[in-house]
Amino acid sequence: MAELLTIPQAFLLLHTDDDGRRRTTAKRLDLGLAGGVLADLALRGAIDLDRNRVLAGPLVGSGDPVLDTTHARIAGSPVRSASWWIRQVGRPELRAGVTAGLVARGTLASEQRPALALTLALALAPATRHPVRDRRPLDEVQAAIADSLAGRAPASPFVATMIGLLDAVGTVRSRFGPVDQRHVRDLVAGDQVSPAVRRVLSHVRTASTTAVLDAATAVLPWAVN
Repeated sequence: MAELLTIPQAFLLLHTDDDGRRRTTAKRLDLGLAGGVLADLALRGAIDLDRNRVLAGPLVGSGDPVLDTTHARIAGSPVRSASWWIRQVGRPELRAGVTAGLVARGTLASEQRPALALTLALALAPATRHPVRDRRPLDEVQAAIADSLAGRAPASPFVATMIGLLDAVGTVRSRFGPVDQRHVRDLVAGDQVSPAVRRVLSHVRTASTTAVLDAATAVLPWAVN
């Protein structure tokens, strides 16, 4: 079942090619992973949101180091905004942690690049790549999301949250083709998604929109003059 993955694990797999290459920008990936961690914790009832403030609740060990570590950070810190946590959590270290979890469960492989390729590529590519080893978890997630988007099956809280996360970072269309945006909004607004998760997704959308605008401004600085 798709729910055997965490939200950030499913998000990473959906944005990874079979050969381990990334299917989206690093910024979009890191925002989605950070939002996925907070959404997963909210889905478990381990955090709640009071407006924009993240409040830690109890979490029985999830068995996932990324979720447990992030929850411990939130619980041990002064109350911060969801936007602050998305910025703090959404770093390359998070990507590495989620990847390590998928390697540990055998879903991704870990392959060192040959010495010659390393010499030639130098800083152009990572020294280690992580191709997909076991496609079953990815196939299950894709099928569940596709069925829900097409109205062939009801969305579980996990699937509805995944759809909302993909929509928030702007990759639902690139992964699943044209979608009915009204249906997507209805899924996220439905009973399957708790208010806390919806608030997280709203902050992810805002952060993603800001990142896109910042990137456009960096490329076209005259656009803001």
